[in-house]
Amino acid sequence: MRIVFVARDQALRIASAVIRARDFAERVAVINLDCNEETRRLTEESGGEFIQYSGPTNAPSIAKILAETTLEQEQTVIIALDEDWKLSDMAPTVGQSRQGHDVFIAFKHRTKNRKSVDDGQGSPVVTDTYNYSEADIQFAFCTKKGLLAVAEQNQDQAPADLPDNIDLRVVELNLPPGPVQRESLASASRFAQFFYWMLESRHPLIWFGIPGIVFFWVGFEMANELISFQGPHDSVSLGVALAAFIATLFGVFSLTASLILYVLGKQVNRVPNRIVVKE
Repeated sequence: MRIVFVARDQALRIASAVIRARDFAERVAVINLDCNEETRRLTEESGGEFIQYSGPTNAPSIAKILAETTLEQEQTVIIALDEDWKLSDMAPTVGQSRQGHDVFIAFKHRTKNRKSVDDGQGSPVVTDTYNYSEADIQFAFCTKKGLLAVAEQNQDQAPADLPDNIDLRVVELNLPPGPVQRESLASASRFAQFFYWMLESRHPLIWFGIPGIVFFWVGFEMANELISFQGPHDSVSLGVALAAFIATLFGVFSLTASLILYVLGKQVNRVPNRIVVKE
């Protein structure tokens, strides 16, 4: 499997996206639509292939680029990396692509499309009659056979125009429930990457577990020495007692945090993320 991100002005998210995609696919590529060299650097440092592109962004044009580098038995997942797609959508996106179709296309909700499609009677048309220039695709999946078939189309055609021997499925994503939450690009690029790195590795046990053990041991030894001290207790001994209490409390907190983060990291990929679609 190959996962391909189509991105514009997403340098702050690209490293996290590529690293996350490598958990699901042997190859990860980024089709970059702007001229940001930072995107190239982050993509390559994260282990992804970088493709600079400045042409039209409709599905047939993107398919033509990818068809040239697709291996014979390779399956391609194409994701529009924008504000409507989050890293938490990776697992359900890949899951949707494993249904055995030659071409699977998930259009954005009609309210997010570039052009509102209506049949003139207040009822939206069936999604597979959208042509590629009228509606935006959030993600798509193609076998090599399907990718070549899409590459032979033009932007004024629709998925329904694909040959009959292509197993096609087209869906439209529902709007997420509740108000739209804005994601800070700064926090997504720094704190989120650090937190994800913590969850996906054993580092919580190192960064919190080892200091927790040290502080707990120091606090315990200080308290033990204070208890065994036979002389009069003065302000110095009270300070030592307070330091022992703080060290022990900090040690217990660090140990607890390390265990919670470690367990959370093991469970994060098992949380069911769902993308609701409608035919």
